[in-house]
Amino acid sequence: MSDSTSIHELVAKNFGPVAASYATSPGHANVEALASLVELVGPQASDEVLDIATGAGNVALAFAPLVSRVVAFDLTPSMLQQTLATASSRGLTNVEAVQGLAEDLPFENNSFDIVTVRLAPHHYADIRKGVSEMARVVRPGGKVLIVDTTVPEDDVLDREINEIEILRDNSHVRNYRPSEWRSMVESVGLRVTEEEIVFYTEGFEMDFDTWVERIRTPEANVIELRKRLRAASPELAAAIKLNLYEEKIGFVWPQLILVAVK
Repeated sequence: MSDSTSIHELVAKNFGPVAASYATSPGHANVEALASLVELVGPQASDEVLDIATGAGNVALAFAPLVSRVVAFDLTPSMLQQTLATASSRGLTNVEAVQGLAEDLPFENNSFDIVTVRLAPHHYADIRKGVSEMARVVRPGGKVLIVDTTVPEDDVLDREINEIEILRDNSHVRNYRPSEWRSMVESVGLRVTEEEIVFYTEGFEMDFDTWVERIRTPEANVIELRKRLRAASPELAAAIKLNLYEEKIGFVWPQLILVAVK
């Protein structure tokens, strides 16, 4: 089994059984955050949108009322089923579901006005192929929106944060630095027009217990994660705004929002 196949199978295994939780996750389904992304892109009524690695369809469904067509694309069938169920409950009839790999999109060149991906590229088995595919299927003049957790431009913090992510979810591949994202996007002929670092939260902050329970992290890894966070360096604590309570642990993840034009 190749490394890419292994990652794809881990993603399907880890996320397939928990699709419903991502439809209601306070961070993934944050209405205000989603609305701000839609506003940033500025869709037109005639636009056709592709949302890659749609998960429970939060981004796809945020764009759907404002455009002519949305294709929700994901590796995991249960995520697509959740997306269509939510679309139906909202009376949205312009949402289609397509299953496949982000690194091998089954669409013609220049097929979409807007291509989006949110909180998923850190799972890509081949990130450069995934970015290349986004550029290939967006139309000239079209926009690509990338939103994902990121790491600081610091070797130690990069390593520490990615190790924490992998302990929590073994389908995690890598959070990339902003400089890496700019390089990858520009290398496929896209021009960055917007870039912002914000923080992914689930309210005031993220709750450690909810974070590990959602993806069903093994108990041994949960113990190790608690140990690492409670022993975090001042630099790591500052980077993730770590709060150590008597029983709970709170933190946030740095998140990159990037818009590029073809």
